[in-house]
Amino acid sequence: MRTSLAILAALVLSPVAMAQDAPPPPPAGGVPQPEQIFAFLDANKDGFIGKDEAQGPLVQYFGMIDTDKDDKISMAELKTAMEAMRPPEPAQGQTEGK
Repeated sequence: MRTSLAILAALVLSPVAMAQDAPPPPPAGGVPQPEQIFAFLDANKDGFIGKDEAQGPLVQYFGMIDTDKDDKISMAELKTAMEAMRPPEPAQGQTEGK
């Protein structure tokens, strides 16, 4: 599920990034920030991503992210979903892959 969000964000933002002036991309291998996703998808600039504004895999995950079921995704809902899917931090003194 954590990988799903990274894939979701990359797929949602990739075609739109070419069509609009966009904030700078995240660092290599990074996941776009919720603010970047909103900049790309909130076409009417009402502070929400409506079902009609959702693109790509966000359409598939819309119901999961829209926790209050009002048919729109708020910044708080997106941040909560992204935080829940973030990989856990490695334990102190351990490095990834060891």
